[in-house]
Amino acid sequence: MKKIFKPITLFFLGCLVVYLATHLPALTKLPVFADEAIYLRWAQLILDDWRQYLFFPLNDGKTPLFIWLAVGSLKIFTDPLLAGRMISLIAGLVQVWVTVSIVKKLGGQKIAVVFATLTVIWLPFWFFHHRMALMDGLLVLWLSLSINSLLSASLKKSKRWQALLGAGLFFGLSLLTKLSALLFIPILLLVPWLVKTKKINHAHTLSWSVGTLLIGLLVFLSLKLQPAFGQLFNRGNDFLYPLNEVLALKVWPVVFANSRHVWQVLNAYLTWPILILPILGLWQTKWQRKHFILLLTALGFLGPIILLSKVLYPRYLLPAALPITISASLAFEQFFLSTKKAIKKPFIFFIKVSFLIFGITFVSTKALEFTLISWQDPNHLPFTDLDRSQYLQAWSAGNGIKETTDYLLLTAQEHTVAVATEGYFGTLPDGVLMYLHNQDVTNILVEGIGQPIHEIPDDFAKKAQYFEQVWLVVNSHRQMMHLTPDQPNVALIKKYCRVNHAPCLEIWDITQLVHQ
Repeated sequence: MKKIFKPITLFFLGCLVVYLATHLPALTKLPVFADEAIYLRWAQLILDDWRQYLFFPLNDGKTPLFIWLAVGSLKIFTDPLLAGRMISLIAGLVQVWVTVSIVKKLGGQKIAVVFATLTVIWLPFWFFHHRMALMDGLLVLWLSLSINSLLSASLKKSKRWQALLGAGLFFGLSLLTKLSALLFIPILLLVPWLVKTKKINHAHTLSWSVGTLLIGLLVFLSLKLQPAFGQLFNRGNDFLYPLNEVLALKVWPVVFANSRHVWQVLNAYLTWPILILPILGLWQTKWQRKHFILLLTALGFLGPIILLSKVLYPRYLLPAALPITISASLAFEQFFLSTKKAIKKPFIFFIKVSFLIFGITFVSTKALEFTLISWQDPNHLPFTDLDRSQYLQAWSAGNGIKETTDYLLLTAQEHTVAVATEGYFGTLPDGVLMYLHNQDVTNILVEGIGQPIHEIPDDFAKKAQYFEQVWLVVNSHRQMMHLTPDQPNVALIKKYCRVNHAPCLEIWDITQLVHQ
């Protein structure tokens, strides 16, 4: 028993060390992203008055579990961004274990286990989302736990109902994390078919999946006790095309564009060798059926997204990385073993060895590059165009938010300061308010005034009359008042510019303009 236990213990301790050594450094170096600022600000409001704000996320169409976890994390970590990102980091650590568990349940041995472990730890898609205060990493973890429990139910002869209950509860938690978990339904319906046993018929496997879905939906429907439950579905049209347009064949050009975008994202963040391996698995006789079902689960998730999405951000595709990663791990093991057996066939052996060397080198280089840049200068991460815009260049990128808040707190030690920011929520003003939480704000007023900014609203100007200094915090491309540093009554105090000549975050002193 000791001989079996010791290597397993060492393996998981090694995984823990490698995971923490790669994920903890420079965890907050990438500035706060708009959605992170919103979620963490909601968590702070709950922390201050949980009776009023506990279900506040429902009003914006968000289920609240991630925000609730952020409340607990904020009690541990003083830096709010660190608090939020630690949730995803811990979720990622558990994700490594669950992925390994699924691979082993599907028949994977040492090579597949090691491959799956390194993939989840290092590949950019996994690595990045396990270091962001976003819901997606946690969402995939609940899906993984639900799949793992369903597989356990298929393999167990006793206590099967406990595994099925766990699968349902985990699916419910995924729905409480993000409403897009409804797209997991095709995945969970197919999971029991991954395990082939003579004693289980298809009717039983289908009933297990349906039971899992019903339990999960009951957990989700517990939110219906809240008056704001109906708000969850009000923002669907912001992201999805109505079904009548789909049926009228008006979105097919978008379908082709979305398909192309999905391929670009998966290729950029999972890399082409990982995408090719599941396809090669379809020609491997041992696990051909499993590879087919795993690819079918990925397509079952991606299909509705490709068909219905108006806005398709790469993070929405993260759940598809799970079946692809599992299939790739199983396929790699079989490909590696078949390569060893092909040594007597020089040409085939050469082709297979070349693919292994080139593929491993390519994936390792991409993963190492992404990791090192994340530690050193996240502003130059090799994102896709849409992610580069969101996280690094557009208004949603939080460059200068922390510096602005630090400068505001420093100034407020000697002066009263009223700050007007662009927007009503998001990077501004939520990013500033997030960093002001639990600080001395006796001399500070921060208020969002919308965007783009053409003028200072009268109601803010009236409040600002009682403050010694009045600032405008705004992104340069949304500042329509045509302020210039040489203009009378205004002064540009600070400027924080983003990469690639993107808009700058500016702090303007408009005290005389407002007080006149």
